[in-house]
Parts: sequence; C-alpha cells; structure tokens
Amino acid sequence: MNNIDNKVLRIALPLILSNITIPLVGFVDNLVVGHLGSSIYIGAIGIGSIIISYILFSFGFIKSITTGQISQSSGSGNFQKLFSSLYQISFIALLISFLIIISRTYIIDTSLYLMEASSTVKDNSKIYLDYRIWSVPAIFLRDILIGYLIGIQKVRTAMVIVIFVNILNIILDFYFVYHLNMKIEGVAIASLIAEYSVIFFVFYIFYTDKLLKYFDLSDIFDWQTIKGKLIINFDMFIRSFILMTCFAYFVSKGASYGNITLAANTILLNFFFIYSYAIDGFAHASESLVGEAYGKKNKKDLRAAIFATGKFSLYLSIIFIFILATSSDFIIKIITNLDLVQLDANLYLKWLLSIFIFGTVAFWLDGVFIGLLFTKIMRNIMIVSGIFFIVFEQLILESNNEGLWISFLIFFIIRSILLSHSLYQGIRKNLYV
Repeated sequence: MNNIDNKVLRIALPLILSNITIPLVGFVDNLVVGHLGSSIYIGAIGIGSIIISYILFSFGFIKSITTGQISQSSGSGNFQKLFSSLYQISFIALLISFLIIISRTYIIDTSLYLMEASSTVKDNSKIYLDYRIWSVPAIFLRDILIGYLIGIQKVRTAMVIVIFVNILNIILDFYFVYHLNMKIEGVAIASLIAEYSVIFFVFYIFYTDKLLKYFDLSDIFDWQTIKGKLIINFDMFIRSFILMTCFAYFVSKGASYGNITLAANTILLNFFFIYSYAIDGFAHASESLVGEAYGKKNKKDLRAAIFATGKFSLYLSIIFIFILATSSDFIIKIITNLDLVQLDANLYLKWLLSIFIFGTVAFWLDGVFIGLLFTKIMRNIMIVSGIFFIVFEQLILESNNEGLWISFLIFFIIRSILLSHSLYQGIRKNLYV
C-alpha cells in the first residue's frame, strides 16, 4: 500500500466510523417508533427528519467550506488566514442560526403544509420539529468544529466527538421513548440534548489549540474576505438547497401514496443515509488531501489524492451493496414488525442498490470539487440534475412509487456523469494546478 493510500485511510476510516453513527441515530429513531404499533410514527419521523435535514443540509456547506478553506490555508502554511477563516465562518453560521430560530414557526408550518402526508402524520411531525429546530445552532457549531478538525487532519478527535454525541442520542432515545413513554416527543428531546453536548468539546478545543492567540476582530469583519466566503457559500447553498429539495420532494411524493409507502421509503432512505455518510468519509478525505495539494500547487499529490479516494469509495460501495443484498430482509424486520411496511421496503430495495452504484461517484467527486473550492461547477451540475429528476418524475415515468425511485436513480446518474466529465476536462486541460 503506497503513501497516499495510507493517508486516505488514516483520514477516512475514523470518519467513516464516526459518520455512520449519525444516520444510526435515524435508524434507532425508526426502530424505537417502528414497534409502537402504527406506520404513522415511522412516517412522522420520516417527514420531520427530512424537514430538519432540509434546513441543515441546505447550510451543510458550513462544514465542507470550513474543511476546504482550513486545509488550503494549512497547506500554504498561513495560520493567521486559517484561524480568521474559522472565526468568519462561525460568524456567518451564528447569523444564519439566529434567522432560522426567529423564523421557526413559519418554516415548520410552511414545510408541513407542502408535504403530501396525512393530517395525523403531520401533527406528530410538528411535535418532533417544535423541539428539533432548536438544535440548529448546536449542529452548525458541531459542523464548524468537525470541519476544522478534518481540515487540520485531527480526524481521531473528530471521530470521538461525533461518536460521543450520537451514542448519547441513541441512549436517550431508548430512555425517553420506552422508559418515560414519550413517543415522538422523546425522540426529539433526545436529539436536542445530545446535539448541545458538543459545547463541552468546543470549549476543550478552544483551550487546547489556543484559538484566542489568532483572534483579531479586524480580520473577522474584513468585508472583502467575508464577501468571498459568502460567494462560495452561496454557490454551495444553492447546490445543497436543490439536493434537499429533491429529497423533500421524494419524501412528500412517497407520502401521497399512503402511510405504508411513506414508512417503507423512510426505512430505505435510512439505509441510503448510512451508506452516504460512510462514503462521506472518503469525500472528506478528498476535501482535506485535495485541498492541501491544491494549496501547495502540487499536481502529483493532487492527482494521487483524487484517484486514491475514488478507488476506496468504490470498494466501500461494493461492501454496502453486498450487505444489503444479502441481509436486508433481516434488518427490515428488526426495524419494524409491521408486515405491509416490510413488504413494501423489500419491493423497492433494488432501486436503492442501483443508487448506491451511481451515487458513489457523485459523493466522491463532491469531496474533490469542495477541496478545490470549485463550487460553481457543483452548483450548475446540481441544477441540471434536479431538473432531470423533476422532469422524469412528472412527465415521463408512471406516477407511482416505482416511478419515483427510478427518477431518483436518474438524478444520481446525471450527477455522476456530469461531475466525471468536469473532472476529466479539468485534468486534461491542467486546470487544477
């Protein structure tokens, strides 16, 4: 195994282990409500989770841009710029958090109104969201902290933080739902408490890394550099917003086919999120190593990082496909004892496995382009892919859950093709160094 492979695995493996605990919280959420005797609870968690994810993923660029900018600053050896970037991104995140919190009632009510779910599902989703939306500032804080740690390649520390927060969430899930009989409300409160536990880690890193040493108000409020970050962040916001619009549309459309279909799709999406968060370990390795090589203007290291992370992403996707193809029936029965939900989930599993194949390329190349900070390319490709998804679902394929899954697959195929083409053109024309 060569040096770049070792570097990739040293960064990615701890991140994969920690990242998987994030969607495992959703897995446990479904497990604890999946045995409460009604598909309504699974559907409510599905709707509530996609709405809160819509908010968080729309601003998911916060962690990615933190990683990209920190790794490039670290690669160039400019530590003043590194910490100024960290403080500026924190300021932007604080402002976004404030706007979301003061607009929470409008956001929740409008989001639920747009969802094509039953009134009972919506009522339970509202209970969940009324608590969960308060965790937004803590999650942004966590994302900045993790992005900073990945950027300076302290991935073991990042792993410990993410695993701690999510294991705490899982423990509280079982305690509130089964011991205190709090149902949907218990799931939401468990997440809220766990997310705010990250504050203790923020204080610890702030002290050990002596972050106050580089604190300079004039740098933080330097309009020119803030403007640059806002432009990059706006491109990533558009990209993330369209991505989550496609996910929200998928969930809402599935809900229109009934509570059973909504519950089945929610379970399958949980499998998808476990896979995507695991693959993100190699995407984050791409962000860090590609960003570092690009900052050093080292073409050899840049190409090596791109191809090594792509290779390992492919290996991991094969492992996931094998596990689900051979064990899905058993896993689905663990999540829920509702026979109709089990049947529906197994029926559409083949489309999820197909998405695993094509989604791998898209997730890997997302990491590459974030490391390069080529956000306009990502934005434009996401716009085109989103249009294809809606056009196929609305105009070309049959209006049923299978047509919905096929359209979702096409969305990932288009993204993978266009991102691959952009990467090939960039390498051929030597645009990256």
